[in-house]
Parts: sequence; structure tokens; C-alpha cells
Amino acid sequence: MNSTSLNWSQIDADKPASFIDYLDTATAQSEMQRYKRKSYDLLGAAPGAFLLDVGCGTGEDAAVLAERVGPDGRVVGLDCSAALIKEARHRIRAGDLSLTFQVGDVHHLDMLDNSFDGCRADRLFMHIEDRQQALAEMVRVTRPKGRVLVREPDWDTLIVDHPNRALTRKILNPHFDQAIRHTFTGGELYRLFHHAGLENITVADTSTLLLTDFSTANQLYGLGPAATRAKEQMPQLSAQISAWLSDLQQADKEGMFFSAITGFTVVGYKPTQ
Repeated sequence: MNSTSLNWSQIDADKPASFIDYLDTATAQSEMQRYKRKSYDLLGAAPGAFLLDVGCGTGEDAAVLAERVGPDGRVVGLDCSAALIKEARHRIRAGDLSLTFQVGDVHHLDMLDNSFDGCRADRLFMHIEDRQQALAEMVRVTRPKGRVLVREPDWDTLIVDHPNRALTRKILNPHFDQAIRHTFTGGELYRLFHHAGLENITVADTSTLLLTDFSTANQLYGLGPAATRAKEQMPQLSAQISAWLSDLQQADKEGMFFSAITGFTVVGYKPTQ
């Protein structure tokens, strides 16, 4: 299973193990680890801070944040999926960590105003229904002068190297448009933050995930499912589409497969008034 064949709004109704496998594969990539570490610093994860990790998934980021804030701080990991929260609680033995996990909806956070020094979301906004409402809720529960951070890829930046660029676009663009609710979120965050009334907004980090093996790229991007979908939608190109997928697999065997996608981390501060 891959990101683009998973319905992220229906995790608990589908096969949660498939979502967990995808998250584990994505998180294992070194560039993902790098931007995550940078995001902790940008969020202000220091001793004594109260932080919210929205869309916490299996809980690893929330656990690192809890280690950073220490016993005088507090971290809440929130996700809409009961299955992912169960997995987070299984994986993260909180022990002495000031860390709790709870099921919740980012569109309607069951939390008091001005509760956190910082709120963070990572690869969540591309899947949710109303990004502006979600951001407004994150701002609401953040204290004045607190930080709001969102990191998202922009699927318009995806590169899958193949000599036939026109065919590649015909196969991939409709696939992502249908599989991901908001494909351009990474490039739209800066505007969304301004509409939310945040201050001192910066695109604080950019990260490009480079993959040179077909297997991982297929798991994360769904190249095979994209080809299958394209054949259904463009049966007159079925032979060309099959050849396209075979070309990618052959490039992998020859050590020449290449793909990349860029993500953006945007940070803003809640006004004092």
C-alpha cells in the first residue's frame, strides 16, 4: 500500500496496518528525519514548553518533543484515528514523559484557548477537509506569541525521471489529483498562514526527498497504482503506460531510477491581541 492508494480520512474503516507501514517507510528516510529535527527547533521545543502535535500518527514526533520539554513541560499528541493513537500508546511507553495521546479532530479541537506554547502539524493538511479551519483551531489553542508550524509537501514538485515527460504527466497528475485532497498544500501554506492572522511568517525550511530505488518510490508515491488508474482512464494508451512502468523498473535495475519531491515548513506567531 502507498500514500496515494490510502484514504487518510478513513484510516479506522480501512486497514490500519497499511497506514502504519506507510508511515514507518516514510519516517525512515534520512531527509524526513532531518526536517523533523529542524521542526522541533523551529517550534521552540525547550524545557517547560507546552506543545501540541496534531496528526501525531504513531507518536514518534510527540515522544521526541516530550523528551525535549522535560518534566516541567507537556506534550499532547492528537490524531483522528483511534487505531493510530492505539499504536502510539503501544509504541511509546510514556513513563516519566509528560506526554498524552488522544483522539480528536483538528477542525474542532476539544481544548481551551491559549493552552499551548506551540502547535505543530506534519503532512496532515493535504488530507483534511478544511485547512483554514484547522489552522484557525491551531491558532486558537496557541498562546499569544506562541508558534504555529505546518510542514507539507507540494505534489506539483514531484519528479519521476522518464524520457517521456508528457506521458509521465498524463499518468501521475490525474492520479495525485484524485488520490490527495489538496495536492498543492506545500506551496499554499504561506498564504494560509497570512489568512489565519499569524505574524512574522516565514518559510523556515525546505526539504527535498530524493529516492533512487523504485520500490520505496512505489510505496510512497504509488507509481504502479498510478499506471493502473491511467490505463482505466486512457485505454488507448495502455501499451505505452505499461512500457512506462517497465522503463522505470528497468532504470532501477540499472541503478538509474530517480525521483524527488519538495516540502515546505512554514512558521508563524500568534499575535498578542
